[in-house]
Amino acid sequence: MSKPQQPPFPNKYNARLVAQTDAKPCTICFKPATTVLLAENNLDFFYTCVQHLLDAQFASPIPSEEYTELKKTVDNLTQKVDTLKKEVDAAKPYLWGISTYWSKDKPTETSKLSDKDKSKSNGTESENNKQKEGEKGGGTSGHKYETLKKQLNTTETELNNKQDELKNFKFKKYTLNQQVYRNRLMSHQKKKYNKERSEKIQQAGFFPSAPNHSIS
Repeated sequence: MSKPQQPPFPNKYNARLVAQTDAKPCTICFKPATTVLLAENNLDFFYTCVQHLLDAQFASPIPSEEYTELKKTVDNLTQKVDTLKKEVDAAKPYLWGISTYWSKDKPTETSKLSDKDKSKSNGTESENNKQKEGEKGGGTSGHKYETLKKQLNTTETELNNKQDELKNFKFKKYTLNQQVYRNRLMSHQKKKYNKERSEKIQQAGFFPSAPNHSIS
């Protein structure tokens, strides 16, 4: 069983830039273009506008190792931002007065009246102690909150920068849409046929020689 015939060039193209003075009409829209798509084995090339490379109906980029690593970095930073947001929300300082009010059992009216004089003298000292403890605890919590908040801001800035890099990444290799690739193969075959035909025409004996006898 014979093997299927391989195409003259694979559907893998390298993107190249030429100088503005060397621009030629785009194969698609015929506007001056400086981007050239060159087949890996150099048997096919054509000019195209950069905008067409963004159209999936024309070509698709081949992710490089650099692009893959950049995308992985963006994914990791996105996950880190989500985690930091939760930690920042959990570390938010709260009011000790409100916390103490709801966490302690409120005394009854009877105990308030009977112990009024006694608690009056001890109340100020107790409240002062609670305030100091609250300030101490609140200060630690506040410091942690501010630290996490700074980490979140720094990570979000880094994430935004990496997302911009990913969005504007310049791909160097492309595969053509199947219909576009078939058109390139047909164009190549046509050029090959025309070249072979031209060479045959120029060979001696291709056309019959003119008669050299006289007409009677």
